[in-house]
Amino acid sequence: MHDSRGFAYALEWAEYARSAYFATVVPAAQVLISSEVVFVTDPQVPMLEGNHAALARTTPDRAEALLDRIIQHYQACGLQPTVAISPNCMPDDWPQRLQARGFKPYGDPEHFLALKDSWYAEALPVPKNIAVREIGLDGLPDFSRVMVAAYEMPEEFVPVLAHNLTYINDLPGVHNYVAYVDGEPVGCMSLFSYAGYSALGSGGVLPGLRNTGAAIALAAQGYKDYRQDGSQTMTFQTVLPKMERMLRIAGCKRIFTRIYYTLE
Repeated sequence: MHDSRGFAYALEWAEYARSAYFATVVPAAQVLISSEVVFVTDPQVPMLEGNHAALARTTPDRAEALLDRIIQHYQACGLQPTVAISPNCMPDDWPQRLQARGFKPYGDPEHFLALKDSWYAEALPVPKNIAVREIGLDGLPDFSRVMVAAYEMPEEFVPVLAHNLTYINDLPGVHNYVAYVDGEPVGCMSLFSYAGYSALGSGGVLPGLRNTGAAIALAAQGYKDYRQDGSQTMTFQTVLPKMERMLRIAGCKRIFTRIYYTLE
């Protein structure tokens, strides 16, 4: 099943079904899903993950009109039009159409993977000195500080991230973890289980502490909860070639790759 184009489409669709679930409780966030396109909009979080169109699927004669709709939607919101193009989009010439209209590739290719063989995950060596806790609302400041530092984001994002997470932290299927060493937060990770898929991501470890085993401890907890949540598939997304290679060694299979295109 993991080799079929149908599975790749279901995997990407599940991402947006989950986003739509979150958008029902996050103010200003909006996810509009139709048979032709998905619009993701969150003006409070000026990142590609929260503001782009995806799963563009139409006939060649309707593609330009759909592109007009995408551009108009984001410009009306005061946002830069951005489209995520994957093999699940139709027609196949979307990259050429976008570039002809002034769009350019942005960032690194994003790889979607699914866990195929669980032997490695079952045997993850969890360090004894790392404590992983699934956090409540009181743990969101620790989670946010670690993520901002790990991803080298501006410190101004700490309260924004913590505020947004308050809306989804206690939803069913949402697991936000923080790893501690001697009571100090050193790493973070999230597991989102929805519609039969569990996505493990948002992982990060403080610079200088990335050889402590914190990431392994976080992944082990995420895998445990994935099994308890009863999902059929565990998925991952990464733009880092080194991380993708590690995931494939650990029993994952790359399902597809997508590229973001932004209108400059």
